[in-house]
Amino acid sequence: MNNIISKISMVLILGLLTIFKINAQEALTLQDCKQKALEHNQSVKTALSDLKSSEAALTLSKRSMLPTFDLSSSYTYLKDPNKMVVPGYELPTVDGKPSGVYSPGSTSNLAYNNSYSASIGMSLPIYMGGKLRHANKLSSLGKAMAEDNVDLTKSELMVDVETKYWGVVSLQEQKDVVQKSIVLLTDVLKEVRNRYETGIVTKNEVLKTQVELNNSKLALIEVSNNLELAKMSLNQRIGNGILSSIQIQDSIINIPGHLSAITFNDTHLGNRPEIKLLNNQVEMSKVEKKMVNAEYLPQIVSFANYVSQNPNRYAKQENEFTFNAGVTMSIPLFHWGEKKLKKVQNKMAIQKAELELDESSEMITLEIRQAIFRLKESLVKLDFTSTSLEQANENLKLESNRLMEGVSTTRELLDAQLQWQTSHADYINAKAEVKTNEAKYYKAIGDIRLQ
Repeated sequence: MNNIISKISMVLILGLLTIFKINAQEALTLQDCKQKALEHNQSVKTALSDLKSSEAALTLSKRSMLPTFDLSSSYTYLKDPNKMVVPGYELPTVDGKPSGVYSPGSTSNLAYNNSYSASIGMSLPIYMGGKLRHANKLSSLGKAMAEDNVDLTKSELMVDVETKYWGVVSLQEQKDVVQKSIVLLTDVLKEVRNRYETGIVTKNEVLKTQVELNNSKLALIEVSNNLELAKMSLNQRIGNGILSSIQIQDSIINIPGHLSAITFNDTHLGNRPEIKLLNNQVEMSKVEKKMVNAEYLPQIVSFANYVSQNPNRYAKQENEFTFNAGVTMSIPLFHWGEKKLKKVQNKMAIQKAELELDESSEMITLEIRQAIFRLKESLVKLDFTSTSLEQANENLKLESNRLMEGVSTTRELLDAQLQWQTSHADYINAKAEVKTNEAKYYKAIGDIRLQ
């Protein structure tokens, strides 16, 4: 009785462990994988950090046009301050005779034992030659470039994740095909052995079938290992532990029908983050040229201060607050051709940015067209492999029936089975290639998809 209870307990424990293991596995969609990758990827996080930094720089640039307020103070202690001693003397008269009036001597402090000052001041730029406005424009362009860099980083990541995801799905399908092949060959081997025992076929036929079955079992080991490696690679990309057990929700690769109608559109070029980055770089170079002109225009700044100090030569009483305000202006006069040379530098920077934009536009146009060609080529290949798979299915069915009827050899059936397995593998690879080329096409036209 105790033995039975122990066995029942073990079965329950094993069942619970199996349920726990199944629940521990994640069933991930393509969207889940992309979202997890975005949350984990260090390059995306770096790009987002740069974006936040550029947003802060834009805010600072806007606030530079506002008045600033500063508080300053100082204190100095002098142990032995200098003193000026004026001796007493008799006041002179016009005719030089003694006046009888005596002026007493005095002592004046040339410095104080305790000197201090405190002031609160305001400064407001009135005219800076357009520097503040141009700086604000540069900050806006910097923010836009940071956003484009985020999009570029995300698009590269999305293609990589999608390629790895469909690779896993493809290997899962291939594993199912190999398993079906093993089941088929096992049945064939059983039939051939029965015929061998009855003397209908030779032992060589049994050995041929056994060899093909062994090859399929070896293929199952290989595809299983490749599947585990593919899952490890996907785990690493989406931020899971490399050995984490995951399940992919997609089990069959479905191909949308609209892909064959895709054509090149000139508007696609403007959607690429690289083109946006280079356009902003050209604009930034032009604004920097304007900044050079602004540096050599008059700079006018207003100021106002409340001051309390000791000694205070401007106050009537000690410790009295005094107020001062004013305007300062500086005008650059002669800097040995500095402005002209900086303009030359900016002109070359603008030309360089425009040339890089032209070159990149040509290369990206070529990339988009290549992506379209490869996608359509993979669709044609998929159609061909679909036809081959249909023929292989019919041929395997025919040879199986013929073998059962005794009008076909084992070799013909094994050849049909090998063709069936190969056709399935080609068809699955063709579907995975279509999905990968589809992802590359959307990246090429600047469409970042999370679906």
